[in-house]
Amino acid sequence: MIGHDDIIHEEILQAALRLYRKYGPTKVTMDNLAKATGRSRSALYYYFKNRDEIFQAVLERIPVDIAAEIRVAVADAANLNDKIYAFCLIKINTSYSWKMVFSAMEQVMSADEISRHGKFIDAMHKKLMYLERGILTEILSANGHRISGSAEQDMLAFIISSGVRGIRREIYEHNDPHDAKAAVQLLSDMVTKFLQL
Repeated sequence: MIGHDDIIHEEILQAALRLYRKYGPTKVTMDNLAKATGRSRSALYYYFKNRDEIFQAVLERIPVDIAAEIRVAVADAANLNDKIYAFCLIKINTSYSWKMVFSAMEQVMSADEISRHGKFIDAMHKKLMYLERGILTEILSANGHRISGSAEQDMLAFIISSGVRGIRREIYEHNDPHDAKAAVQLLSDMVTKFLQL
């Protein structure tokens, strides 16, 4: 059950994210956040010690939200191939949109500010990778197939996840002319055929 404090906590994080997109995290003060949420500055300090803690909380939330979106898409898919395809396509779309958010934030940050917040970004990436591997492991475990053990299953999850990141990077960051959906479909087909051998 979501309580009143949980709602206020979420409002603060959403307001912070909106302000980060516009000004960058280092330019957002507790006064800015108080004004954006319609709360007093002291009320914010009830939920967070300082603005770095808010920034860290926002970054900790992003992987959880992305994983939840991926889980919904995977749950709606009918079979193994469709589940792998849904995972890959949602991962590409969400990571691309969040990359745009982080790029916009970095445009208004100095090199020192980017470096300082880099450790939070790195931790966020590691958490997302962990959650995504868990989803892939669930997909692969739920379908009786030829994987012999958890090490092979983990390796296949790593290959799928890395392949998707590579597809996204080449198409969206390096302007490769290939179609993302077609590439993801081929990756899904290859994995499904491998599992059915």
